[in-house]
Amino acid sequence: MIYIILAGALGGLIRGILGIAKDLVLKKEPTINWLWFIVTILISALLGAVVASFFSGQGIMAFLGGYSGTDFIEGLIKIKLNKLEKEVPATPVTPKTGTLKGYLK
Repeated sequence: MIYIILAGALGGLIRGILGIAKDLVLKKEPTINWLWFIVTILISALLGAVVASFFSGQGIMAFLGGYSGTDFIEGLIKIKLNKLEKEVPATPVTPKTGTLKGYLK
């Protein structure tokens, strides 16, 4: 079982390293969120174990489950965050009057 969890974590680790490499190449001032990186690896280990349980505990399936599952979940989170950013108005509460300009239509 430990082998399966490690295989899933390895998939997440490789996925995380590729994401960091992409940011380093494409962004002028890249920032690395180390907490997110560690959480990604932990989620990958869990997802890898779940996927491998459907395939008789095969390590390669745990690796692939950890890699692609984390990629899928991260994509869903980014979609949700982008949607939330679009819903928040540009002008929030006005400090002087305390009105809700921008929130009320």
